[in-house]
Amino acid sequence: MEKVIVIGATVLDVILKSKGLKVVKGHEVPGGVAICEMIGGKLEAEEDMVASGGGGTNVAVGLHRLGEAVKMISRIGSDDLGEVMKKQLEKEGLDLSLLQQGKGKTGLSVVLVSPDGGRSIVTYRGESASIQTTEIDWEEIKKADWIQVSSLGGEMDFLEDLVAFALNKGIKIGLNPGKKELDQKERLLKLLPKLDLFIINRMEASALVEVDFEEEEKLVKKMAELGMRRSVITDGKRGAGLLINRNWLKMEAFPVVSVDDTGAGDAFVAGMVAGILQNKNPADILKMGLANGGSQVTKMGAKDGLLYKEEMARWLGKKLKMVEEVV
Repeated sequence: MEKVIVIGATVLDVILKSKGLKVVKGHEVPGGVAICEMIGGKLEAEEDMVASGGGGTNVAVGLHRLGEAVKMISRIGSDDLGEVMKKQLEKEGLDLSLLQQGKGKTGLSVVLVSPDGGRSIVTYRGESASIQTTEIDWEEIKKADWIQVSSLGGEMDFLEDLVAFALNKGIKIGLNPGKKELDQKERLLKLLPKLDLFIINRMEASALVEVDFEEEEKLVKKMAELGMRRSVITDGKRGAGLLINRNWLKMEAFPVVSVDDTGAGDAFVAGMVAGILQNKNPADILKMGLANGGSQVTKMGAKDGLLYKEEMARWLGKKLKMVEEVV
């Protein structure tokens, strides 16, 4: 069991799944596909859920279920939603000793889920966007074996401090950035050679290295030049790839029926990090990420599908198509 500090957002998810939500294609939206309802329209939802969410809590709970000793640094508000959040995380057995509480509002996300499990999210980060470095117990972080960072809402000064601290103390560090970190490309690129794990999706990788989305070979080669110890490109239902030095290992996704894609990326991160901490081989590390993400989408919400250690062992016994090459 390794000691892990997870840093990232804490928001309460309000999830609504409706058969009336339309999945439409259009050149005016990034990715070419959107979930929509007409302006002024009203829809009935067939399923709903109110549950803890945010990259910080999702990854922390995922790692805890997979047997790691986890503490989470995030921030909630002094409101009713904050109390709901704490109770839900306490039920998971998560150590909340490093959780901060501000005077403002707890973060909130509204998640709209279409019939095929696709989702669109509107997020108000609230206090989770304002983690206070002065309130962090840095002596406690020194004890960690791994620091895993989710989106920090673009707070690059904080991210740079975390990476410098980890290097100075000999702590391994992984990053799954959000849009606001990726938008600060020059500062982010300087940090990448210092990371032990960097996870982004294919669209994000395309923008980061300025290579066309469809040119996978060129995209992977450009990623290999950035200097991370391990980098991962996720590709939705097509699977994911793990790049270590110039060795590219690509694996298909588990064939599952998606109920709700919420939290799939965070589940993948938790599975990958657990695999690294448990000294698995590269293929099993990648498979653990895909297994956790695959299981997660079969349940509503961001956590109900997260695997426990015993369940993960069964998923690892399943075979997936894999391709390995030097790039």
